Amino acid sequence: MSAGTELGAARSAGTELGAARIPRAPAATALVKARRLTTAAVAVAALVPLAAYLWVAAHDLGYPYELDWMEGGSVGLAGRVLSGHSLYVAPSLRFVGWAYPPLYYWLAAAVAKLTGLGFLPLRLVSAGSALAAMATLAWIVLRDTRDRLAALVAAGLFAATYRLSGAWFDVGRVDSLFLALTLVAMAWGCRARGVRGGAVLGLLTFLAFFTKQTALVAIAPALAYLIVTRRRVGVTAVITAVVLVLGSTLLLDALTAGWYRYYAFSELAGQPWMSQLWVGFWGRDVLAHQWPLALLLALAFASWARERAKPRVGWPAGYWLAAAAGLLGAAWVSRLHTGGYLNVLMPTYAATALLAGLALASVRRRGGATAALAGALVIAQVAILGSWLGTEVPSARDRAAGAALLARLRRLPGPVLVLRHPWYATELGKGTFAQDEAIGDVLRSEARRGARALRASLATALDVDRVRAVVLDGGFDAELLGGELQAQFRLQPQPLTRSPLYPLTDTQTAPRLLYLRIRPPGRRAPRS
Repeated sequence: MSAGTELGAARSAGTELGAARIPRAPAATALVKARRLTTAAVAVAALVPLAAYLWVAAHDLGYPYELDWMEGGSVGLAGRVLSGHSLYVAPSLRFVGWAYPPLYYWLAAAVAKLTGLGFLPLRLVSAGSALAAMATLAWIVLRDTRDRLAALVAAGLFAATYRLSGAWFDVGRVDSLFLALTLVAMAWGCRARGVRGGAVLGLLTFLAFFTKQTALVAIAPALAYLIVTRRRVGVTAVITAVVLVLGSTLLLDALTAGWYRYYAFSELAGQPWMSQLWVGFWGRDVLAHQWPLALLLALAFASWARERAKPRVGWPAGYWLAAAAGLLGAAWVSRLHTGGYLNVLMPTYAATALLAGLALASVRRRGGATAALAGALVIAQVAILGSWLGTEVPSARDRAAGAALLARLRRLPGPVLVLRHPWYATELGKGTFAQDEAIGDVLRSEARRGARALRASLATALDVDRVRAVVLDGGFDAELLGGELQAQFRLQPQPLTRSPLYPLTDTQTAPRLLYLRIRPPGRRAPRS
């Protein structure tokens, strides 16, 4: 080695040694630590509601009483599928169909073949679908941004809305399955290519519709975007979905003498709307509890606007903005419909969680103080939504009240009509009857075919069905049964049970009033 080479090597070694000895600036070290702490705090904030939902769902699955006051009616529909009966027949006191397509009840009945009929198979479908929705949100964000933290945040923020959307994720109703299928369809559509990809998207769209009709509203903007940007995918998807929707409607209509079309379309279209929510939805349901997410989205858009060149969003913004608009629109339409509880807001919160995850990833890519602020907004949002954590589980009092109710019903002579909670009588072998809300939906609809058939049935139903005891939640329910109840039954002076059994969510209503038959079936009261 020459002297020059040795001198260069020594200088190089000295430079490396000197660099190794130079301590990192305190400000830089503090910034790195702050970023790590923020990342860890955001991750914990996202994980907490996910863990809380799993804990609550584990306690709810085996609960033997209704989580929602209509859940028992949903079990009855799965029971009809198991017994080979149609879900779409002329309404009567014995059975009134619900205004949904059949897919959820078919799946629940399939699970019930393994678990037995009851609340469990329906809740398994719903709870699993909610988890699938959370996983799909995370997968969308991870696939489009490669940001694991943002993906976790999208799932966690949606889980945090459990109480805000009525504690409905694991209730035995159609909503979680509908949302999961809708999100899967949207996720597929984002990357679909060619005719084959469009056909699969059309099939997924149909399956979501075949669970709940508002899926068509939710997916329509994304399909419109694809028609403009990827015509072969969009047009094929629309054609496939239309053919399947029309084909299934014509087939089921033919098999049910037109009652499928009545329940799935006519009855809903004939029910009134709540005009006060045209604007109230956006302030009360969307922004009131989610202002940190609104600020996060504003922060992301502001950072994009500052770029002189074309903004580097990092994800297909046009498609996902269209998809989010569809989810918000579906929730809005459902909320405007009378009888729409908080469960119809689930698509809203899926949309905001998705956009929040995508926006967070974009802001984090730029780094700096903006990223720290975005993390703080996520933590604030979880804190606002997290007041329900650990509170939505059945109590010992609930279980005791349920046991007392079933014991009291078991002692009554049958058949027994428990108008708002018919499954309790059915599981005791006391007869099978329609659920109060399904009866009310038919009677208040402007589609008169169902109302005419039902009123004709109710006029003599208690007599024809030889009902011996009627249990109501309040005197207001007596109007549905007309004069036959007052003429042939007597209200008992004591309440049905000492401690009423209330559902954990939705309308707080409980069976209280007991009417016992005073005249044998077929014998009318004498005319005065």
